[in-house]
Amino acid sequence: NVTFDYKDYKQNGFKKQMILTHQEFIRRFAMHILPKGFVKIRHYGFLSSTWKRQKLGVLQAKLQVQPTVKTARATKIRKCQCCKTGNLHTILIFDKRGPPQWYLGDSQNSSSCKN
Repeated sequence: NVTFDYKDYKQNGFKKQMILTHQEFIRRFAMHILPKGFVKIRHYGFLSSTWKRQKLGVLQAKLQVQPTVKTARATKIRKCQCCKTGNLHTILIFDKRGPPQWYLGDSQNSSSCKN
């Protein structure tokens, strides 16, 4: 058997003990394991999305903080790097981590510029 303490929030956080068989404990524990490829993200407090939408502007005003506005940087390379012809147009801007793998496709394996 497995014995553990828990808070019963229905009774104002009163601490109780629960005794389970090892099979039942593992079954309940395994229900919290995410499938492969999933990531658990929890934002709470002032990081929660509902709080940010409602009160972040008020908090920044009280702290006299100017929110930073991200602007798209102009691309300095306006011609193809291989053949130096054509005009490049910015379609998407990625963060520091770069584009996702699904976006890259086979473009990383072969050169698109052929002379």
